[in-house]
Amino acid sequence: MNTIITKDKLMPTAYLDILGCRGFDNTADIVCMTANGDNNFLDEGIVEGSLLFIDTSKAFEEGLLNVFKYDEETIPQYKLSRTRLDGATHFGKLMVALNQYR
Repeated sequence: MNTIITKDKLMPTAYLDILGCRGFDNTADIVCMTANGDNNFLDEGIVEGSLLFIDTSKAFEEGLLNVFKYDEETIPQYKLSRTRLDGATHFGKLMVALNQYR
């Protein structure tokens, strides 16, 4: 994994009350969710309250952080996993996780 990025790649940006990052195309394929629950991905810095940017156009890749969606009656409805999850459909791949501090 390449951990080197240019400083202007993910510059914070805001519009009205919406906070985001520059460096990504404006597309309906990217969605943002808030991480909550089990904190299984602490090694990647993903803790409860992290903002998760997910690219829904990307296919499943074993070993990478994929997002899966369960039916609407399952709680939580979305889950991160490096492997396929039974009973869930692939929703997209995690692009960016940002921690929020109060």
